[in-house]
Amino acid sequence: MTRLKFIPLSIVTILSLFYVFSLHAQTTSKIIIVGKVDPKFDGTKIYLYNNITGDNDTAIVEHGSWQIERPFTVATRHMLASEAESKKHGGYAPFGVLVDAPAIIHIEGDLESFYTSKVSGSKAHDVLNQYFGLMQTKEKDEAAIIAKVVAQHTNSFGAAFLLDRYGKAMKPEAALQSYESLSPAVKQSYYGKSAGNQIHGALLSKEGALVADFSLPNESGQTINFASLKGSYVLLDFWASWCGPCIEEFKTLKEIYGKYKGKSAFEILSISTDKSESAWKNALKAQQLPWVQMHDTPVDNNIAVSKFAVSALPTTFLIDPSGKIVAKNLRGEELKAYLIKLFGY
Repeated sequence: MTRLKFIPLSIVTILSLFYVFSLHAQTTSKIIIVGKVDPKFDGTKIYLYNNITGDNDTAIVEHGSWQIERPFTVATRHMLASEAESKKHGGYAPFGVLVDAPAIIHIEGDLESFYTSKVSGSKAHDVLNQYFGLMQTKEKDEAAIIAKVVAQHTNSFGAAFLLDRYGKAMKPEAALQSYESLSPAVKQSYYGKSAGNQIHGALLSKEGALVADFSLPNESGQTINFASLKGSYVLLDFWASWCGPCIEEFKTLKEIYGKYKGKSAFEILSISTDKSESAWKNALKAQQLPWVQMHDTPVDNNIAVSKFAVSALPTTFLIDPSGKIVAKNLRGEELKAYLIKLFGY
């Protein structure tokens, strides 16, 4: 019988193996973001934040590089900001990195235009890179590009983000078809759920669609049903206390409310999307709005998204007495002209 011969390992070999195993242990539980920039930015701060997971971190550029490590917990989008960009432009453009697994992610770019940086090392972000690349080609049909990229990555968190963020370029029926192709796990991710709500909301809020009844509290805590306003034309207005254009539009809404209320079958219903109930109520006191007010719930299936696919503020819908949506996003002079044509004065 042949005996196995054991050869003792050198200290160097043992240390090398220890280093390999340690690095593997780190990368299997962490997101490591490594940045490469011009050394002229040495001393500049890089900020990571995530309003969904609560992650926050800061790195400082040294010898043309910076690094941030965060534990991997869930597929998400970490946001990055550069101190240099804020100093030069008085603010920064949102710049996010998709992560759906522990990885070493490389970022290379100009810190004064951080959002233009190249991202590599994240399979989820590769899906977004593919979309951006196709958008730079002669093929400019954004809806077709989104459908094509999603079809190739139905198991990727990146496809869910693509539908959530850019799927509004597609007809709701086409977006739904792409969404249904996603794997169950991807649909259950944060952006998967958000995309599903947006798409179903878009289908429910098309021009010509009948608005299903819903209920929300007013400023006194009383539950109000949308159905109680049927029989009148209803201008449904989504807004928030922090939205400057929303506050500015109240001047128009006060004017038309004073003109038509009590003289024609016309009502205004404003729904606040404020996360803070106190911020909403303080804004109501300041604005003194005389029409019906509601406060939406700050959850995934809120009315604004799940029933009306609201993605920007202000957003308005004009609903006829039968509950059918007849126009969307009428504001200012365009709204006044539409109502003059509708009511004859």
